Amino acid sequence: MHPERQTDPEAKGIGTSSRRPDSDAKVRGEFEYAPDLSEDGMLWGATLRSPHALARIRRVNLNPAKAMSGVHAVLGAWDVPMNLCGAVNHDTPILADDWVRYVGEPVAVVAAETPALARRAATAIEVEYEPEAPVTDALEALRAGKVFRRVALHCGDPSVVGEVQVEGEYITPRQDHSFLAPDAGIARIDGNGGVVLTGATQWVHADREQIAACLAMPEEKVLVVNSGVGGSFGGRVSMTWQVHAALIALQTGRPVKFVYSRKETFLARYHRHPSRIWVRHHANRDGTLVKLEARILLEDGPYSHTAASGIGNSCSFIQGPYHIPNADIQGWAVATNNGMCGSMRGFGVVEPIFACEANLDKLARTLGMDGAALRRKNAMKTGDQWTFGQLQEGPAPVAELIDACQAMPLPPELKTDAPLAPAAVPGGLASPTRGKDIRRGVSVSAAAKNTGMSEACPVNTTAMISLHDGVASLECAAAEVGQGFITCAIQIVQTALGVSIVRLGGCDTTMPPACTTDAQEQTMTSGPAVYLAAARLKERFLTFYGHEHDVDPATLDVRDDYVVSAVDGSRLASVAEAGMGLVFRATERFDQRQTWPLNEVDATHPAHVALTFSANRCVVDVDPELGLARGVQMDVAQYGGRIVNPVQAHGQIAGGSLMGLGFALSESLDYTDGQPANGDWGGYLIPTLADAPLVNCEFPDLLEPGIPQGFNGIAEIPHVQAPAAVLSALRAATGHELPRAPATPARIAQVEKTEPMRLGDVEMKAHSGTADVRIGKFLRFQLVKED
Repeated sequence: MHPERQTDPEAKGIGTSSRRPDSDAKVRGEFEYAPDLSEDGMLWGATLRSPHALARIRRVNLNPAKAMSGVHAVLGAWDVPMNLCGAVNHDTPILADDWVRYVGEPVAVVAAETPALARRAATAIEVEYEPEAPVTDALEALRAGKVFRRVALHCGDPSVVGEVQVEGEYITPRQDHSFLAPDAGIARIDGNGGVVLTGATQWVHADREQIAACLAMPEEKVLVVNSGVGGSFGGRVSMTWQVHAALIALQTGRPVKFVYSRKETFLARYHRHPSRIWVRHHANRDGTLVKLEARILLEDGPYSHTAASGIGNSCSFIQGPYHIPNADIQGWAVATNNGMCGSMRGFGVVEPIFACEANLDKLARTLGMDGAALRRKNAMKTGDQWTFGQLQEGPAPVAELIDACQAMPLPPELKTDAPLAPAAVPGGLASPTRGKDIRRGVSVSAAAKNTGMSEACPVNTTAMISLHDGVASLECAAAEVGQGFITCAIQIVQTALGVSIVRLGGCDTTMPPACTTDAQEQTMTSGPAVYLAAARLKERFLTFYGHEHDVDPATLDVRDDYVVSAVDGSRLASVAEAGMGLVFRATERFDQRQTWPLNEVDATHPAHVALTFSANRCVVDVDPELGLARGVQMDVAQYGGRIVNPVQAHGQIAGGSLMGLGFALSESLDYTDGQPANGDWGGYLIPTLADAPLVNCEFPDLLEPGIPQGFNGIAEIPHVQAPAAVLSALRAATGHELPRAPATPARIAQVEKTEPMRLGDVEMKAHSGTADVRIGKFLRFQLVKED
């Protein structure tokens, strides 16, 4: 790492690489994550889960578990006051009642004196199932009308035909979040008829709303406290253990702890949507894009969860970061029984960017044009209009980002006739690859993504700051999930208030709401709230000081823990001294601009709060015969508004790029007849540090308009750009189309046959109007048409 990117424990304020306040505890192993939580006298919870992808529940007998000594609670669906929850639509059972609709769906929960006894008690429960044939093919689900949401976007002239047309169909996998700390938490009664839940979450207030509704209790009776999270990546949004634990605590009067095994974590949570996307680009012979046609199919689970948002994002960004004046885009989110799907880093955007960039590679080859030049020629600019109608008002430095990543130094040339370090060979230490068989591929890709919750979802944060004896204390319910907002918040206060010591409170529902840690929006939303509160507090403090000393507050400032003259910077008094032992407070709420549903968007009514852009020049080495590949280097240039902490920003780029590498080369959670085939880390392969390429990054010095301090998002778009970049480099090295991720050895070596186009040729149903499509016994949702 470059010296200027190293952390500095003494650094202060926006733009410095300050060290995380929790870093020492984490390095020493003293930091408490959710699985480490403990309470005196606590019970241990366990969950009985469905072994079937689709089955009617004929009978549930809890008595064998209840009869076991040391078992204190055994609960079924009838014990849940309101047995439906959901992040958007409340259609997901807390415990299955009449049907199970995916493998791993919870059927009953138990609590016992030990974890082993709880697991034995769960397996003692008798359930009589009547299995039925599950829906496992997304295309068949579409044909059958099992649609959560359809989106149709049209812009420009649909009759336009380009001089050159290139089409393809692209497939992406189901990806698991694979965070290190499994789902875990503790529930206990509060002694006043309420319940306290402590565990890992991304949004304490949304959790409270759902938990209280399921318990049929007022929200003020439910306290949700965020613990150390241990990774999230979008995976801590849905209910897993929370309502189960709360019910047990209320029934037994004792604390109860749930800790999922890794296999159970795979079963219990949702995953990234698998996708099938057909794209046709129309271009003139000089490479100018004139029209885009796309059909996007996202597979969801049997419950809607965040299906509508996912397909909305996919249809928005299938055009990539390019200006295309004419478009015909349709997308469907469909229901299957292959487990749950939902938000994951780059939610709904990883898939269309992969398809867009793959088809642009094909177009560049057809035109005989350099891929980077094709992308630069069509790069979006400020003032352009998106295919969904929104005007690009903020910076859109796409061409500049492409130039910046191409200007970074390439790695040393590959010397295939010299001995290679074992770790530098495609396939790793045990690889049979020989140097002379390795080919190097270099390619440039680009990406775009939204920042913030979209399509009429309100986004806001409230921050409260106090100042006493020169020390600032910040209260903000923004969830710290490892992304580093706690560091950024401290730096923002240091800059806005002028003091160096900033103490942070916890994150729980006794505080005013903050936005969710999703959609790379935390710094862009909570950051301004913190900044505005700190600035207001400084104004009040200086007004007090000016009144006490008969000085115009406009001539004063606070810098480096001192009240100073704003004219010449001379120090007048320390902040601790000037405060005279009093406590000063300020509270500010920041609301992001309003957004609208996609079918209501125009130049003045946006669907997305803000947009970010990225370019990646990826270098890979590959043995085409064996199908082994290795990421060598990624040179990333990314627009993210004002950068609060450069070293943390670099860490987000590196981490997201490594996750994207896994998506590109190895990660795929596979299902056979509704049964997970590789639902643990023995079969689901995530990249390790040994697989990590060198990641260089640069950020343009640009600010997001309309946001105090010009913040934008950083954390998700690295994962969006990386899979497309890796596969593009592999195409450059091998000459193969590689339309499917992950690019496994069999696919790279062309041993596995490429699937024929299916989505591009299928005759789509109109799905007009709004209809009740419960599909008899199968689903609960409403079909929504958006034209």
